[in-house]
Amino acid sequence: MTQHECFWSVSAPAPKSYSNKPLPGKTDVVVVGGGYTGTSAALQLAKNGARVTLLEAQTIGWGASSRNGGQALSCLHYTLTHLIKIHGRERAREMFLAAVQAANTVEEIVLEEKIECDYARCGNIEAANKPSHFDALKKEQEILHEVADYNVQILSKSEMASELGTALYHGLMINPRSGSVQPAKFVQGMALAAEGAGADIHEGTRVLGIERIGNFHAHDGIRFKVRTERGDIAAREILLAANAWVGNIVPQFRQRVFPAESFVIATEPLPKKLIRQLIPKGRVAYDTRRVLAYYRLSPDGRMVWGGEGTFTGASPRININTLKRGMIKVFPELAGFKIDYFWSGTLGLTLDENSHAGQVDGMWYSMCYVGHGVSLATYLGQQMANGILGRASNNPFTGLHMPLVPPYQDKAWFVNIGRVWYQFLDMVA
Repeated sequence: MTQHECFWSVSAPAPKSYSNKPLPGKTDVVVVGGGYTGTSAALQLAKNGARVTLLEAQTIGWGASSRNGGQALSCLHYTLTHLIKIHGRERAREMFLAAVQAANTVEEIVLEEKIECDYARCGNIEAANKPSHFDALKKEQEILHEVADYNVQILSKSEMASELGTALYHGLMINPRSGSVQPAKFVQGMALAAEGAGADIHEGTRVLGIERIGNFHAHDGIRFKVRTERGDIAAREILLAANAWVGNIVPQFRQRVFPAESFVIATEPLPKKLIRQLIPKGRVAYDTRRVLAYYRLSPDGRMVWGGEGTFTGASPRININTLKRGMIKVFPELAGFKIDYFWSGTLGLTLDENSHAGQVDGMWYSMCYVGHGVSLATYLGQQMANGILGRASNNPFTGLHMPLVPPYQDKAWFVNIGRVWYQFLDMVA
């Protein structure tokens, strides 16, 4: 019987509890949110001498940070070709190279903090669903080399067997610098490292609101009062790392950031011979559809498959069947294997499908990674911390316009309608 719980959480060590601790009355920095962004920022802040208090409404990694596909990608949601059209050549290049550095940052943190999270610098596969998509991948290879001096490998349909055991696709692009992690272990490891460096972490502490009470010239530097269910905290700086839920905390992001669920299944462990046949080099993979599938093999040999045309509010059985159909379409050999786990994670999205990081009304923020949060959230959390510390930081995602969404953003059907539209585009484009 399929267990309706996250495989990554079940297969990780029992996490440390950060609940029922007294809150400080005052701190240098309050970090709101205990996912990749928040734990990475808290780690960087604490290592550099700041008094940092991290507040998490649930438990560390409770949102998408422990429930994603574990793909630490060295690229962005949009292609470099598309980013150039939208943002111009130089800014697009900076955005892409930030994503490259983001994947490097994951590796650096894993090694420096000795985080046991099954990390591998495995590379990723982008699989072309149509001949026209493969043509676009070949053009992207040229743009990546020309603009960013970044090299990827293109494989034609006849060459795919060395990377994927399927004949479904029309060619592949191989990005060698992406990695993989066990996501629950990774976020737990960053929290433990942050605490070890001096960060004060509190679970079960929901932030109700943030008030501006001072200015830059206040004698004690205190500028904000953070109201929580457990009491108030005075802080010099605020980092908003709540992603999908940030609009519930500060009004500036209401009707701009909305939540969307991504659903995932994991099979029973597969035979080693079949594993070598399906993804011979153990890379992480996704396809070129707008409503895409993302997949990989877990450390214990399960196929972990997410995305597809799943719908928020649909029954678990419907979404499990949708995911399994997509998986079997690519790998028919998996038809007879059981689905052991089914779960979902909540992403934060904006209508422009960009990542956003910067400052608003004196508060720092970073969010909305469009499926690339393992690496990008980790990196931008660190960069926001550097900004707070007055250190050099790199953030090409600042100042981007964040469009308004309709007032029914919290309704499941708002996201579902978008998926239906994208599925239609996948059929015709």
